[in-house]
Amino acid sequence: MEDFSAISTFVRVVEAKSFAAAASQLGMTPSGVSRAVSRLETQLGARLLFRSTRSLRLTDDGASFHARCKEILADLAEATEALNFANSKPAGKLRVGISLSVGRAAVIPRLTEFEQRYPDIRLELSMSDSPSDLNGEGLDCAIRVGELEDSSLIARKIGYLSNVVCASPEYLRKHGAPRSIEDLKDHRCINYVYPNGRPRQWQFDTPGGQMSVDIDAHMLINDGESVLQAVAAGMGITQMPRMMAACLLDKGMLELVMTDTTSTGKPVWIVYPQKKHLSARVQAFIEWVRELFDRTNQCTIATPGVPRPVREKPLAAVA
Repeated sequence: MEDFSAISTFVRVVEAKSFAAAASQLGMTPSGVSRAVSRLETQLGARLLFRSTRSLRLTDDGASFHARCKEILADLAEATEALNFANSKPAGKLRVGISLSVGRAAVIPRLTEFEQRYPDIRLELSMSDSPSDLNGEGLDCAIRVGELEDSSLIARKIGYLSNVVCASPEYLRKHGAPRSIEDLKDHRCINYVYPNGRPRQWQFDTPGGQMSVDIDAHMLINDGESVLQAVAAGMGITQMPRMMAACLLDKGMLELVMTDTTSTGKPVWIVYPQKKHLSARVQAFIEWVRELFDRTNQCTIATPGVPRPVREKPLAAVA
């Protein structure tokens, strides 16, 4: 088999749907393109295309060979990108799946940093709280929260969604601050309720281990952003991922309480299809997101002297 030029020419013919169009794109003559495909068929000992003056269509062998060739050429392009990543500027469209809460609270407010670092990447965010099919939706990678099952995807742990208890300064002036889990029963708690109607259990790290607590909430809301708004308005106290409250905490609109019970929370992952080589675009996004969470400490609670490892293993994309 000769070099990849004949294979590339064949793939371009199929995608352009004509020898003339492929020739124009490749800077060749139509006859030169036709000869290249014919040579390829001779080398393979199989007919790849049915040709006529009006149409061009793949044979069964041609369809199978074309699908495999596209994968091979894509892998070659990604391998080249990966090799040149350190010395190149990643460019092109990057499609990322992300949950609504993580996207709104942690990623989107800081996207200007990503754009300044990688101005040639055109980022497309697919935001949903429902698990997405990376291959089916054409996503390059996704941010997932929670424990994941084994699958053909690769995952890199980037941290944890630490849970904190917080309230507005106005609420704390009027009602005081709880100092223990037991004190919560004397406060107006606002809680998130899942679509199935089940209220969220609050999680706490205590000297005796991690504890899950059912809260007798004064108010239940099925939208995390609305829970945050209600708490900021002084209507009650809540527990939520620190990353969701980060902006309002920085502005002084919310204050942390019961800081000695802050819980580690759910793990956060970057997942992507299992490939031999990652494109420079995906590598750039993974690098930036990991730096983001490390820097802001939004998803990581470090144990003194024991850094959390970033592990890679196959697992499922489960939100």
